[in-house]
Amino acid sequence: MFPTLVFLNFLGITNTEKTKYTIQQLNSRLKVLLISPMYNSSIVAPCLGLGYLASALKKNGHDVLILDGLREKIEYNPSEWDIVGVSAMSTYFPECIEEVKKAKSYGLKTIIGGPHIICDPIQSLIDSGADYAAIGEGERTMTQLAAGLPPAQVDGLAYWDNGKVVQSKQSDSMIGDTESGATTFLMKENMYTLQVGKLKRDFQLNIDDFGRPDWSSIDPRTYPVAPHGMIAHAHPIAPIITTRGCPYSCTYCSAPITAGKRMRYRDPKNVVDEIEMLVNDFGVKEIQIEDDNFTLNRKHCITICEEILKRGIKVLWSLPNGVRIDKLDKEMLLLMKKAGCVSMALGIESANQRILDMIKKELNQEIVKKVVQDVADVGIETVGFFMIGFPTETKQEIENTINFALELPLTRAIFAKVTPLPGTELFDLWEEKYSETGKVDWKTFNYYQFDADWADCSFEEIAKLQTRATFRFYIRPKQLLTMLKQLNFAQYKRAFTRLAKILLGARTYNTVISKEGTIRRDDITKQQIPSM
Repeated sequence: MFPTLVFLNFLGITNTEKTKYTIQQLNSRLKVLLISPMYNSSIVAPCLGLGYLASALKKNGHDVLILDGLREKIEYNPSEWDIVGVSAMSTYFPECIEEVKKAKSYGLKTIIGGPHIICDPIQSLIDSGADYAAIGEGERTMTQLAAGLPPAQVDGLAYWDNGKVVQSKQSDSMIGDTESGATTFLMKENMYTLQVGKLKRDFQLNIDDFGRPDWSSIDPRTYPVAPHGMIAHAHPIAPIITTRGCPYSCTYCSAPITAGKRMRYRDPKNVVDEIEMLVNDFGVKEIQIEDDNFTLNRKHCITICEEILKRGIKVLWSLPNGVRIDKLDKEMLLLMKKAGCVSMALGIESANQRILDMIKKELNQEIVKKVVQDVADVGIETVGFFMIGFPTETKQEIENTINFALELPLTRAIFAKVTPLPGTELFDLWEEKYSETGKVDWKTFNYYQFDADWADCSFEEIAKLQTRATFRFYIRPKQLLTMLKQLNFAQYKRAFTRLAKILLGARTYNTVISKEGTIRRDDITKQQIPSM
């Protein structure tokens, strides 16, 4: 229920318009529509971010509906909603903008969020024309905004004020602070603030307080068999997270920005409670743990495994988002396998120590082969993540990585072109030194089509090397037959569409990719992030 004046102010209703609203309308619950846009994707899975938002809003008495464009057509009656929230990653930011435009054409308030927005909230708000942008974790931001707080008092919000984008207040009540490079940590009683440059983001320390996603809104049974990592070992599949945060400083990764640099852990028993609920209530057969660092804390991983075994839960689980090579040991791997782990992705990135050091990976290349062999020996599928085309990287170094991948006992491998994600150190480097036009075409901003033009070999050479690497890896009988055997019939189209992006070459594939939605930063008045 909302105080009349605050609710009207939130909706942007003027004094002259207020008389149009009845008391019953003023005291009704807020109706929130959350949208994940339709875009070209080989991965179709429940959107955890929107699930957590829906859960938080429903707990506070609001009506919420999630429309996922990868699951259903995005159609709605605008008269039924008060505000529309749209999520975005960089690869589908143009689609996010289109959904914002559509909602605003109906006269609805709009808020944007998700990884792309968190990494570049001010520019994203300018580009999209939305009313609000969530700067950090949306659960607190969205519920405070929905409760009718003035934008200036809502935690983690960017909004318009007299034609300019500004950021909401940040608390100065701190307990202590430490520094790590360009990043400053400011501790509060139940929060901490991460500052990168001029922009601050608040993160909640106890993530158990967020509860679970609203699984009734993102029912795993309503999604096709197109999981993260392409391979489904069983279906239905449900993604979960057990931690938030990443303490590392890899120059290509946005995880420390979107989830914070401090590791925050859910209670292992709460995690297994959720797994058990998904198995019993939704018939889930495979869990995909989407943490950035599931195995970083050995005790956390082991406790979850032991709890699954203690309860006798029969479920497969995988780690498609990648784990640290240097945080695995044989004893833990054996327990993970026993508890149902069937597959894990490994962030290897490069075979060249020079490159690993340059991108601040903090990984000794010499241990990779042994650890990958350990994972394979215990019977867990291994998926290698490799990136080619780093700044100053030579053709020989790329070929070193390809040859190294072929030597490892990997079940599958992904060879991605280096793409500088917004907010990362690599993106700043690209903007400052390599972006001649200042243009960002988000339609081609992915690991297959983006041309950073900073390696010591051309984009065309990198594209050929990516194609050659993929072909050489999967043409081998063992790898090819294993993948074909694992693919469900319904997955073949998506799997081969994904491979076509690599095997046909980016230039050829681009001819069938629409360029509508291209954002040119030199056509936009780029506003500076306001001082804090």
